[in-house]
Amino acid sequence: MYWTKNGSIPSTETDGTEGWQPAPSPPTDIPEGKHLVWLNWEWIIRDPKPQDREGYQWNWNHLEMAWVEGRWGNVDAVQAEPIQSFTSDQFSNLTTAQL
Repeated sequence: MYWTKNGSIPSTETDGTEGWQPAPSPPTDIPEGKHLVWLNWEWIIRDPKPQDREGYQWNWNHLEMAWVEGRWGNVDAVQAEPIQSFTSDQFSNLTTAQL
């Protein structure tokens, strides 16, 4: 049986402290050229991270289960105004967005 604590990479042993939870066993059939990683409390088999190019970097999008490329570095800053208030619908969207 495998165990994880606070999302740590699952292992077959604990350190004896409280808070360990059962975790799934890692898959054993990993296709050639793929990588096995533990992310967001689950095992993921994915392509290796693509090579970054100047001004861009690859990040893992867990919802799409895909690498996505985005700009970084000398990106123009946008001046944002502080939020004064939310409507009920806006607040509800903020509090349930992570569920």
